[in-house]
Amino acid sequence: MIPDEMKEIFEEFAVEAREQLENLENDMLELEKDPENEELLNRAFRSMHTIKGGAGFLGLNPIVEVAHKAEDLLGLMRSGELKLTPEINDVIFRAIDFIKVAISRYEEGEEVEMPEDLINDLISAKEGKTVSDKGEKQKLDELLDKYGLSHLKGKPIEEILEELILLPPDKRPEEVIKELDKLISVEPVSKEEAEKKDIEASKKMIEEVKVEEDKKLEVEEGKKEEEKDKVIEKKQKEEKTEKVQDQQVEKVLRIDVKKIEDLMNLVGELVLDRNRLLRIASNLMQEYQSKYTDELEAVLSSIDRIVGDLQIAVMKTRMQPVKRLFQKFPRVVRDISKMLGKEVELVMEGEDTELDKSILEKLEEPLIHIIRNSIDHGIEPPEERVRLGKPRKGVIKLKAYYQGDRIFIVVEDDGRGIDIEKVKQKALERGLVSEDKLEKMSEKELLFLIFNPGFSTAEKVSEVSGRGVGMDVVANTVSSFRGTIDVESQRGKGTKITMSFPLTIGIIRSIMVKIKDRIFAIPIYSVLEILPGESTEITTVSGREVLIVRDMTIPLINLSELLGIGESEIGYAIVAWVGNQRVAFTVEDLLGDEEIVVKPLGKLFGDIEGISGATITGDGKVVLILDLDGLLKRELRSTNV
Repeated sequence: MIPDEMKEIFEEFAVEAREQLENLENDMLELEKDPENEELLNRAFRSMHTIKGGAGFLGLNPIVEVAHKAEDLLGLMRSGELKLTPEINDVIFRAIDFIKVAISRYEEGEEVEMPEDLINDLISAKEGKTVSDKGEKQKLDELLDKYGLSHLKGKPIEEILEELILLPPDKRPEEVIKELDKLISVEPVSKEEAEKKDIEASKKMIEEVKVEEDKKLEVEEGKKEEEKDKVIEKKQKEEKTEKVQDQQVEKVLRIDVKKIEDLMNLVGELVLDRNRLLRIASNLMQEYQSKYTDELEAVLSSIDRIVGDLQIAVMKTRMQPVKRLFQKFPRVVRDISKMLGKEVELVMEGEDTELDKSILEKLEEPLIHIIRNSIDHGIEPPEERVRLGKPRKGVIKLKAYYQGDRIFIVVEDDGRGIDIEKVKQKALERGLVSEDKLEKMSEKELLFLIFNPGFSTAEKVSEVSGRGVGMDVVANTVSSFRGTIDVESQRGKGTKITMSFPLTIGIIRSIMVKIKDRIFAIPIYSVLEILPGESTEITTVSGREVLIVRDMTIPLINLSELLGIGESEIGYAIVAWVGNQRVAFTVEDLLGDEEIVVKPLGKLFGDIEGISGATITGDGKVVLILDLDGLLKRELRSTNV
């Protein structure tokens, strides 16, 4: 339990520790590819040291012990006494995972037990520095060849030393003696008493050789001291640079998210009042014209600009680079591919692209579902890929980019693709669609069946996927943020899933429409075109009304009928991109576009399919905001598709 007087300090520690753990995890993943990268090793060591220090100040002993043992491992790697292996990296990742869980438990007010098994494994990994013995002995053999002592290869260390002692002092190769010293310094693997005695004897022998060499080394000592001073000076400069960088980082101010939310709500109210003020002023200036109305117009123009700038500034405080999300997935890919015996490379692009924090926080689980499916169902085993003429290692691309006022996030793999026939079979088995309807569905519509609850093409349940959950969660999360999702797949070539989201979720531009004398708002981001009713060609296909536009057949939904507010004239057809297709919606009239603030309906109404919220217009009216994706689902259900 964290004492009340320490809670504020703990909260700061938790934020910093999580950042350090994310950086540490990424550094360890990079070290797997480049185990001797000194910069990465130093950075990883500093991250673990920082976590240990913060936990020590707060008295979080389980975290301190784990971090301390992991820090020891990283320290041995820094000094070159230990080589990074997959097994050592696994135990360091376990330490990282434990610290993450421990922080969460402390936040919940729970006790955290000392993880004895993990600590023992970390100690065992540290004592396992003999894994480098083979490399050292190989180096010794190379040195013996170099100095014409090949006949000594394969002999016990003590016999090699006896041979060297018999040589004149000026003929004894210093490099060989140093290498023997390294081998003797390593703790023995066997703990048999006889071997210990042999090692002690060898140590005595090498000390005798060293006495002879000390005289020779004294001459060079002066030069070494000079070089040592230079190294110390360089290290001091590096530490000074790090301190300056730390000071710059401290300039970043951490603000409670709730304060940002409150500020965003206030800006939203300000936008509503600005809209109303502009409407009132417009009406006033139509009736009266004087120098005061001219001044009022100038002031309102300035207020309009300032409110717009303020809105953008506050919106940016909520924006975070997707790198914060993306950097979680290299570890996910590593662990899952290792579990499944597959070789997978994750390529990330557009990590500096920024997205609203509330969306970013909710995308982790959906993206994990997609990546799991890509590795489990998509990427083939290495041997199969080779047979198919593909590279042994599969590739998953994760990228983000801007397009207009939307941000797109794409997950693409080069695996086997989605089997359409298997999708059809599973859809029929689960009663998701009738056989007649199935035959009339396009390939795109068939692919979208994977987003139905409980749909899975897995033959059997595995630890990774195939539990009948996941892709429906992805679709629901995307639509909850007024986003869209699309899926493309080519058999044998791979699958691509694209999600798009608005840059901000609180304030949006919408088209104000009239349906049966009622006003509704339609978000403008999904609207492709608007067609006058008198110029539209409407016909019926399979019992459903469709709109014919430039030889395209587009499903037509009469909003007045779907919303249950009676019949109305078709003044306009609004063609929008909904999910994976074009859909046309009929409205009675258009009232122009307006910037609106999205307000939830509240607990009294709850979630209503097809309605995403409400807003207040410039003339003070409460208007419902239509969710076209939800309306399409309602229409499809009503026609039993």
